[in-house]
Amino acid sequence: MEAERQRNDALDQLATMLQSLIGDNETNISRLAERTGFKRQQVSRAVNGREVPSPDLSDALDVVLPCGGAIRRLRDAADREKRARRLGVVPPMRKPTDEYVPAPEGMLVANGARTIDQGVISTNRREFAALPALPALSALAVSTRQRIETGSASDRTLDELESDVDEIAQVYGSAPHAALLGEVAGRWKQIEAILDGRMSAGTRSRVTLLGGQLTYFLGRLAFNTDDFRSARRFAGLAGTYANEIGEPVLIMSVAALQSSIAYHTQRYRQAIAALSVVRHVNHPYMDARMAAYEARAYAKAGDNDSARRALNRMEAASCSMAPMPGETPVGPAAVAMFRSGVAITMGDADMAREWAPIAVAGYRRRGADFTVEESHHASMSDASRHLIGPDPEPEEAARIAMQVMASAPAELTHTVKSRLRQCASSFSPQHHRLPAVSSFLEACRTLPAGTPV
Repeated sequence: MEAERQRNDALDQLATMLQSLIGDNETNISRLAERTGFKRQQVSRAVNGREVPSPDLSDALDVVLPCGGAIRRLRDAADREKRARRLGVVPPMRKPTDEYVPAPEGMLVANGARTIDQGVISTNRREFAALPALPALSALAVSTRQRIETGSASDRTLDELESDVDEIAQVYGSAPHAALLGEVAGRWKQIEAILDGRMSAGTRSRVTLLGGQLTYFLGRLAFNTDDFRSARRFAGLAGTYANEIGEPVLIMSVAALQSSIAYHTQRYRQAIAALSVVRHVNHPYMDARMAAYEARAYAKAGDNDSARRALNRMEAASCSMAPMPGETPVGPAAVAMFRSGVAITMGDADMAREWAPIAVAGYRRRGADFTVEESHHASMSDASRHLIGPDPEPEEAARIAMQVMASAPAELTHTVKSRLRQCASSFSPQHHRLPAVSSFLEACRTLPAGTPV
């Protein structure tokens, strides 16, 4: 009987993941039975954790609920645990990992530094297009958030992982996300395995911080690729880590991510509230960005006075620090980028004309605060400034916007695509007849819609 089922931690985890994947894919047990060709009762017993599914059923579920083979791996673990418990052995739910994971395909190591191998990016993009890994990883994030335990790792392993996270922070703002997915996800899963073991208080602090930083990076990756559901899940788990460890850059970075999710789903008061919750936390690396995010949200909410005050706080707190694991710093170029972007929102033509060229020139110098994404934002503010004020220049605006689209069309983030669409909506009907504007509007229609919900 079901009440007498022997304990099986891996099977329970498999059931949790299957139920989450069913919700994410908006399907149900009956549809899964039809699509896999198995009886409904067999699928139901697997989904509800009543029995270990057969290898064939697991493989079929992996196809209709794409998650990179995670279902089959958990099924095999559940089968091994079932046999072990019958023999009187009580195995751990997952074997702790204490072995450094080398850089995956797509990351080259030269003179001790990791770089992107451009030769495999096209393949990565094809595999990444459907983002099968993110829903599965975010499903695991839900269960992980509820079962954070302790773990173990050698100092050498943690040293290597900390170096990896530092390197990811250096390239994250400009490297193709398709190339970074395996790098970030591989280390994240390794940290989760470590957290299943026992460790000293000092080691736990290091591992928890690494877990929070890697989870935050996965959240940003999901956000930038339009997977807002996964972004929220990763942000929630990263927040759990951040609150446990109390590290200010991580705490503020998670709040900034949550504010960005609210901002880009047009919940501007919620975006302000997400920042207000951590207003008592300060760090010179993050203070300017938090003020910048307040400014843009206040401007969208129609509170221009508060937006201007926040911009002044941002500029006063700006710095030129090297990137740390978390958000990117706000230096001189970013100050000008945020000022010009907020000016566009407020319709302040003079302010936009003053700051947009400064932002573009600043990012061309590629200082410490350079990222491809935010340099695109600077260019989009430069384009939009030609559409406000008494003497618009629609053809120049369209030319600049087309340059952004042409620079890296497959790597445009969600926020940049949003700016492109906002620019497109700003042209008046009479502008649509101009050849440059018409070409830009046609190109803009081909942008993927994404799923920002």
